[in-house]
Amino acid sequence: MAAAGLVTGLVSLGGGTASADPVKLTQKYTCKFPIINNDPIEVEISADMPATMKVGETVPEYDIRAVTKVSQRAAQGLGVLGAVTLEGKATADVNVTLPGGTGNLPIKVVNTVAKANIPNPAAAFNVIAEGKSPGGLLTWEKEGTAKFDVKGLKLHNMIARDADGKPVQLPPNGDEFTADCTMDAGQPTTLHTMTIGGSTDPTDPPTDPPTDPPTDPPTDPPGNDPVKLNFDIKGTSVIKAANGSTPLTGGIDTRYDLSKGTFDADLKLNPTKGQFTIMGFLPTTADIAFEQTGKTTGTLDTAGALKSQSEMYVKLGSVNVFGIPIGGGPECRTGEPAKVNLASEGRFQPYKGGKLKGTYTLPALKGCGGLNDMISAFTAGPGNTIDMDLTYKQ
Repeated sequence: MAAAGLVTGLVSLGGGTASADPVKLTQKYTCKFPIINNDPIEVEISADMPATMKVGETVPEYDIRAVTKVSQRAAQGLGVLGAVTLEGKATADVNVTLPGGTGNLPIKVVNTVAKANIPNPAAAFNVIAEGKSPGGLLTWEKEGTAKFDVKGLKLHNMIARDADGKPVQLPPNGDEFTADCTMDAGQPTTLHTMTIGGSTDPTDPPTDPPTDPPTDPPTDPPGNDPVKLNFDIKGTSVIKAANGSTPLTGGIDTRYDLSKGTFDADLKLNPTKGQFTIMGFLPTTADIAFEQTGKTTGTLDTAGALKSQSEMYVKLGSVNVFGIPIGGGPECRTGEPAKVNLASEGRFQPYKGGKLKGTYTLPALKGCGGLNDMISAFTAGPGNTIDMDLTYKQ
């Protein structure tokens, strides 16, 4: 995501007193992030490095600038977690092919990723890092051609912060997370090629550049694969006409589309028992079950506002007054699905959960026996409420 500049300082290369020329390399990676999973980034690395140096000269440090393009999907994923900034570190793998057949020098360079603002509403954005390559690590011993290749990238100690500056928790990572990045197939790796002159042994054969090993693609390709988030449900529904309530338990398995901020879900509410008082004084119980007619759908935006829509038949297995059965049965249910719209109260956290509330109308009943109309009159109607807590489960 924020991979930028990630490769900042990634070269311990080139230099001396020779005049420097601008060099540039653009690479594409796929990095695996919390909640976002695999997502593409594009890194443009630039520096000023000389085209030539001489045997005996030591490579100094260079100013490095890297700009990483981060996707709208990444901004959406961070935003729904409440993150407004991102910062951290990155380690770049750099290989220096030494001139004159003297081998290769692999280097791991750790860089600081500057704090970047995450746009809201979510949009693609750039992360910029500037730094210096480590100097004094390499002195040219032979003439020939030196080549500097960026071979890989890893983001670590990444911290997403909320509006109060506090780290956003990213289970199971905690305050910080690591993102392993895989270079996309066919990417260029050479940042710079430099001529080293002044050798007293011009017969040294040129060095064959190392052969790049094949790049293994990520196990899961990047793209808009939905993020799976599952929750336990516990709550209560108040039935206005029946003057009572029923407890709610169950679970919901969601598939969240980061690019659109939308989700669909499989909702399962467990059978329950309601306690009511009809006509103001008759104690009544009912065995209640729910039959969802389709997927629950909804939205979750970067402000943490969740809205959901569900449709389900409400079924009454039995209705008892003073413990005496007066109706219900396998065919007793609402004549049409009840439409239940819920909205979050406060910020909904994908890796924690939150509270949902809503009102709904309970349609008239049918198939409940000889007293169907009476039972329907004391249960059906508008103004029913739901309060439910969703708790994230791994």
